[in-house]
Amino acid sequence: MPRGIPVSRRCILVLGMHRSGTSAIAQLFSLLGAAGPRETMPASADNPLGYWESPGIARLNNRLLESAGTRWNDESAVAKAWFDDPARGSDRAEARQLMEAEFPADATIVCKDPRICRLLPFWRHVLEEMEIPLHAVLMLRDPEEVARSLAARAAQPSFRPAAIVARERAVLLWLRYVIDAERHSRGLPRQAINFAGLLADWRAAVSPLIQAGVLPPITTAASTVADAFIDPALRRQHAARPLGPSANPVAPAATLPQRLLATMSSSSALPADGGAAAACNAVGESFDRLVAAYQPLRSGRSPLEEADPWAAAILASLESQPEPVCRPASRGSVAFISGVPTSVGHVYRVEHAIQALTTAGWQANWRAVDDPLVLSQADTADVVVAFRTAWNDTLATVATRCRQRGIPLVYDVDDLIFDPALMNDGSIAVLSALPDADRRQFVAAAATRRTMIEHCDAAVVSTRPLADATARLCPHSFVLPNSLSPEMESAALAAVASVEKDSARDGRLRLCFASGTPSHNRDFAVAAEGIASLFASRPEPRLVVIGDLDIGIYDCLRPFADRLDWRPRVPLMELFAEVARCDINLAPLESGNPFCEGKSAVRCLVAAAVGLPTVASPTVPLREAIIPEETGLLARDAADWKNQLDRLLADAAFCSRLGKAARIHALADYGFTAYRERVAGIFDQLVSLGRKS
Repeated sequence: MPRGIPVSRRCILVLGMHRSGTSAIAQLFSLLGAAGPRETMPASADNPLGYWESPGIARLNNRLLESAGTRWNDESAVAKAWFDDPARGSDRAEARQLMEAEFPADATIVCKDPRICRLLPFWRHVLEEMEIPLHAVLMLRDPEEVARSLAARAAQPSFRPAAIVARERAVLLWLRYVIDAERHSRGLPRQAINFAGLLADWRAAVSPLIQAGVLPPITTAASTVADAFIDPALRRQHAARPLGPSANPVAPAATLPQRLLATMSSSSALPADGGAAAACNAVGESFDRLVAAYQPLRSGRSPLEEADPWAAAILASLESQPEPVCRPASRGSVAFISGVPTSVGHVYRVEHAIQALTTAGWQANWRAVDDPLVLSQADTADVVVAFRTAWNDTLATVATRCRQRGIPLVYDVDDLIFDPALMNDGSIAVLSALPDADRRQFVAAAATRRTMIEHCDAAVVSTRPLADATARLCPHSFVLPNSLSPEMESAALAAVASVEKDSARDGRLRLCFASGTPSHNRDFAVAAEGIASLFASRPEPRLVVIGDLDIGIYDCLRPFADRLDWRPRVPLMELFAEVARCDINLAPLESGNPFCEGKSAVRCLVAAAVGLPTVASPTVPLREAIIPEETGLLARDAADWKNQLDRLLADAAFCSRLGKAARIHALADYGFTAYRERVAGIFDQLVSLGRKS
């Protein structure tokens, strides 16, 4: 027996986010025969039955977190370099002394402090040095209930400093604790216990520990005191939303944290492989990246603030990730069939997707729909994706072969161009000016695209409104927003570093409107009156139009012709430098127009990548891409357009802050790393779908 330590000595390590029932489970273990610390924190109004944790260990953990550059209510990760630092040697010696002082040497002990979730590699090392076997218990509680409990502290003066008022910030902190606890407890014997389940049936909750010999069999006396202690009234906050994943990936019934909770709760053994581990890994990797990316914008925000827009942005980005599925170590191949290979949409939807797939371990390539090798390409793929194709004999053959081989056929589209009724009702401006014969041809093409979608197993689209539309035509719809490629990120960085703004030379700020096609004439009309009103009140701003726009059709702007600059359309990769010369980006669209509501947010993405704030119409995709008052502003009518632009022109610091935040947000949520995560997750799901009968 090494070092004279009894075989019976072991440690039940209780892990869990604050307000998750860790105190209740620690005391229950003590009542059932485990030994708690000799000194415990006193009960309080916040926890009237006691905390059942050592104040000395809590103080040490607070100091350790501070030395790692974080604190209990901060979501920043504790870096691996901190754990590996030789300075931890003296910290571990202090921790060993505390453990020896607080816990008996010949019993099963229960050690609990929520901060241990963040510091688990450190504490595992300590207990391994002490040769104390560990059994981890991860206490889980619905994050919505945790958030309400933390917010309730604000009403108690003595606990107000420990409150977290913004729901999004509290949920983000819950994710940090739960992800760290699950990640760092792998390799240990461990169990997950749901707080609600504990209160409903504590015997069932602790049964696995009794079966494993960690706790002794329940005696009559222990059962009596445990029944008196475990009271459903301990759960003072209740979540309103149900747990569990949704069958509809477009509109999940539960939030991602709740789905993660359901995944982990469904397997009390918390396996280190399979679906539960895949879900935890995927969420954890994205979470760590996003928290680090947004740290410059979140630093210094008080936990007592009622709103945390950047915490909300992180959660929204996590929500956009598809639910992980089990996948083989080697991913397969994807064949893209492009209906418009010379379009900008082809770059965003096909070339970017291939780049992301190949870096994520897939094989992927594309051919034009009229390429004679399309059929042979589709015959060897694991997934076939048709981008903006119309139903024809070739695609009918592809669909048949996909069905015979049992592989999914997927439609990708970035505009609402598959609704024949929409082609006739005037929603699409460019069609209104066409001769009847040409318009009928467009209507017929829309019908064939609709037929194509109906023959597909899934659709991958650029916006939620498009997902809603395709969900009515095929079994599955996934949102994959248009995003930046590595080359685009490099072009944006180069523009930020080297392009001089025109306003730096003459002090006249430039409003920028980049237009890809003449169809944007009607979109720009939404903002034209507001810009004219702005120009009438301010002599300094100028308007820069890049690309196709007939500025002469706007009567209101004619008096300001000398303040309008037109620049020719440039290749996509050169657009970043052109936009970087300006100061404020304009993204007007017809709100309420179904076609415009389906359009992606690329018109503000390029600008954000080079640090320009955007004033935009409040379509669904633009509302999702812009965080009002943080990365840009929304304008609903002419008065709004004038007022919002006036705010940016009048406050240079405000304008600059929005632009810098827009760039961070764009790279974090629409950069290539985020895009690759979404692509990999979506295609893992697609390959698991199989074919409809």
